[in-house]
Amino acid sequence: MVSLRTEEAKNKYNEHRRVSTSEPCPLCGREAIKAFKYWKIILNHFPYDRIAEVHHMLVPMRHVAEDALDEEELEELKAIKTTSAHMDYDWIIEATHKNKSIPEHFHLHLIVGKA
Repeated sequence: MVSLRTEEAKNKYNEHRRVSTSEPCPLCGREAIKAFKYWKIILNHFPYDRIAEVHHMLVPMRHVAEDALDEEELEELKAIKTTSAHMDYDWIIEATHKNKSIPEHFHLHLIVGKA
């Protein structure tokens, strides 16, 4: 599989995962770059640096898996995807289930590509 991270970034990410196995959810406590009622945009500390000039993540405010999102969260997600995310980013990326690093806290990757 081709990595979206450079070798250096991949090593940094893997080392973090190796030593942070008992860490509480790394997405829950992150400060919002932009906040909505049910969602927030946060900085990705381990960006897809091979392709991304900017790499943020869109996460629900509450710790929840995708299949447990409620109607209000889904409605706001749709609005964010068609307004803020559409205007500010080049791509919205969602990993498949087998590649999700934090499946218990749904998140989407928001990317501005490298020129």
